[in-house]
Amino acid sequence: MIKNITRGHIEFEYEGKSITIYGEALLPGYGSPDFVIYSNMLNTWDPPYEKDNIDKEEKSKILSSVVTEMKKKGMTVEIE
Repeated sequence: MIKNITRGHIEFEYEGKSITIYGEALLPGYGSPDFVIYSNMLNTWDPPYEKDNIDKEEKSKILSSVVTEMKKKGMTVEIE
């Protein structure tokens, strides 16, 4: 579930844990996506779970969930 979107990150809740997903909001209407997610910065959960690792499979599921949620809001997303 998306908790908050800013121009520099998305606060997302996944399976009871929160994670800050960094990226960049772009201007709509110029052929670009509404938000670009920097997947290489998706490595740790927010406290108090910051010591729990995120493996590749879980990372993929999180990103898929974020894209689905954003599409429901009418936003386009690109993952880098």
